[in-house]
Amino acid sequence: MMIKPHPYDCIIYLLQGGGALGAYQVGVCENLINNHYPPDWLIGTSIGGINAAIIAGNEPDKRVEKLKAFWNKIATPSFGNPLLFQDKWHRWQNLLSSESALLFGQQGFFKLRMANPFLQEMSSPDNLSFYDTSELKATLEEFVDFDLINQAKVRLTLSSVCVEDGILVHFDNTEQKLGPEHIMAASALPPGFPAIKIGERHYWDGGISSNTPLKIIFEEKVPKKLLCFMVDLFSRTADQPRTMMDVLKRKKDLEFVSQYQEILKYFFEMHKLRHIIRTISEEHADKDCYDQVSLGHPCALNIIRFQYVDSDADLWTKDFEFSQHSIKQRQEKGREDVKKLLEEPLTLRIIPDDSGFRLHDIRH
Repeated sequence: MMIKPHPYDCIIYLLQGGGALGAYQVGVCENLINNHYPPDWLIGTSIGGINAAIIAGNEPDKRVEKLKAFWNKIATPSFGNPLLFQDKWHRWQNLLSSESALLFGQQGFFKLRMANPFLQEMSSPDNLSFYDTSELKATLEEFVDFDLINQAKVRLTLSSVCVEDGILVHFDNTEQKLGPEHIMAASALPPGFPAIKIGERHYWDGGISSNTPLKIIFEEKVPKKLLCFMVDLFSRTADQPRTMMDVLKRKKDLEFVSQYQEILKYFFEMHKLRHIIRTISEEHADKDCYDQVSLGHPCALNIIRFQYVDSDADLWTKDFEFSQHSIKQRQEKGREDVKKLLEEPLTLRIIPDDSGFRLHDIRH
């Protein structure tokens, strides 16, 4: 029996949405898996949900291979020899690649609808979009073993928003059977992609409500020592914009950036309250406050936050720029950032019981 190289009860991969930038997550996950930090629980939304499902839906020795194969399938061929590119040419290459995605879509992922959606009247959310994502279902079935996902050997949680009531929902393989439609629902970002109908409801990309669903971890009621690898694709901080292209790019970052600092502040306050509650002896607690006493459980959470940093060639269209060259660059950035983490072993050290949380930022 293999001995765990770490003392944690549960390792979590928390994967943010970000379209083509999700290639960075592939590099991060590859090196974490190869260095004996495989996930026990995967949480994702949008492209992070797709990456999470591919990992959960394959045996450990096939996970990295299938992730890379998926990204190779949906990639756009690069023009010319990338080794000869200068930064300015890189930007033109990336612009052409993103324009290709707008005009033609991505193989095995989405394609442009022939009919103008603005001319449709009295339709439904699953038919209203600029692109058709029906090809994604076959692609997911090619790269994901849903029987394996539903054995729940690895927990998978996908975030989506209900169109009808606006509530953020979590599709979880420990609570229900998951299929391609749940992954597609978690990555159905309007108005580009159509809503996905499940039962009598329609669902959109969870990133509309929370692009990094960190809060779900804090809702767990089981005392555990947790190690969370959070992989963010949009930057909270940046140099001030100097051009209109910079303005558009910065606006997109701020729309989808993780609000993790606010959530961590909430967790810190909750943790202090839980610690106080635990100090109340149950034998002195009357019946009316028994439920409150039961909430006081220890939890130690170590968060390692990987942050994708834009290259000089990244434009405001970066999240739908799927060129082979950019995908490989982003994957390599992810691998390098994990290598940087492993060179600082104290970062991965466990937190003493009930001492709250620790946060480390890893930036390329």
